[in-house]
Amino acid sequence: MRPRGSCRLDSVRRLGPEGGGASTSQGHARTVFRRALEHGNLLVAEPTAKELPPLNLTDALELTMLIARKDPRRHSGVAARWLLRYLEESEDATIDEAAMVASCLAALAGDRHRDAELPLRAVTERATVERGREM
Repeated sequence: MRPRGSCRLDSVRRLGPEGGGASTSQGHARTVFRRALEHGNLLVAEPTAKELPPLNLTDALELTMLIARKDPRRHSGVAARWLLRYLEESEDATIDEAAMVASCLAALAGDRHRDAELPLRAVTERATVERGREM
């Protein structure tokens, strides 16, 4: 008989938080990063992103859009790096699509940033799905 309040280790049961949540520091950092993006908190999102493995294209776009809104001085360089990455990951991109994406990225720092976000998210999703089929 076990003393009251003691627990038995069961090699079959999974150790960690209830519900299978991530217990690694990377799992926690990813949650913090996503929440910072949702709340528009660049001061938390950017340093937290550096703690994570390289961001996927979608998360990199979300961070690029946040930088455009919160730190427009840096927007041009960050947007250019995202465009380069997009073109590298989207092998089927045409010059017309590249021009459209570049225009939307440029618009992120202006009054029409919300109008630019939707097409950028759409091309990013398509590129991500296409890349997933290749792997």
